[in-house]
Amino acid sequence: MALPQPVTEPITRDAIFLVVTVNRAADSRDVVRTLCGGLAGLVRAVAARDHEGRLSCVTAFGSEAWDFLFGSPRPAELRVLPEIG
Repeated sequence: MALPQPVTEPITRDAIFLVVTVNRAADSRDVVRTLCGGLAGLVRAVAARDHEGRLSCVTAFGSEAWDFLFGSPRPAELRVLPEIG
């Protein structure tokens, strides 16, 4: 059973944002899915070292990555966002 991500948790004093581009090679799909499947366990293992740190992790996918990784149906609100910069 999938657990919801802690997007409403209180803000911590530190944050790291990691933005990646998914390689379009056929085997990349399985690599990304495997990584995502193991992410909750990794977060629990790291968070167990510092209970006061309130470690959390949120994973998100852009619309193009969603299409490649998961196909249809898409979430209703998923759309291409304008580039900032």
